[in-house]
Amino acid sequence: MLIEEAKWFNQKISNLNPDDIFPMCNIGSSTDVFRKKEQPWIDEYVFKPARDKNRIVRHLDVKDATGVDIVGDISDPHFVEKLSRIGFKSVFCSNLLEHVKNRDEICNILTSIITPGGYIFLSCPFMYPFHADPIDTMFRPDVGELAKQLTNVHIVHGDVVICGTYMNYITRNPLVFAKTFIRILFPFYRPMGWFASLYRLPWLFRNFQATCIVVRKN
Repeated sequence: MLIEEAKWFNQKISNLNPDDIFPMCNIGSSTDVFRKKEQPWIDEYVFKPARDKNRIVRHLDVKDATGVDIVGDISDPHFVEKLSRIGFKSVFCSNLLEHVKNRDEICNILTSIITPGGYIFLSCPFMYPFHADPIDTMFRPDVGELAKQLTNVHIVHGDVVICGTYMNYITRNPLVFAKTFIRILFPFYRPMGWFASLYRLPWLFRNFQATCIVVRKN
């Protein structure tokens, strides 16, 4: 997730009635280290405000690691059935859909596990380089295209958010800045990572953009 993307969701969540969105399930959450250290703006803008007010957020991922509250695969129907019985009022799902082949199935699951009237906070890259995790289908929807992935919902908010350049991100940390350029000099060490670095170079001074929507289940 990008910084301006996180700020966008912070604003939208803070303007809603908390009784309508919590408990929330964060699908594809990754770990505490990812949310608080590698991309600390995720926790700062999205989840810490909820935690400070004792709002319930459950982080879900396939990885069994610190910061993952619910471990499981949402492609497993039995697991999804258990999730739907918890009574989540909202789902947060950021930058997952471009990394799956079964996008339609995943989107149906997002709506199935929340109660009627519940919210889905969903984002995908709109203008962003290839990034395999472990794949990238290059799904780059606008607001309408992203909303159409979901059934039985209506759009509450939707924007393509300007999120800064690659240079903005790597210069936040001098160590990251140095590693980025040193990495380019060693193409034979983990070549897939080297190619990923090359994909980002044209974006040094080109703004990333993210499509962010809030929808409500009918």
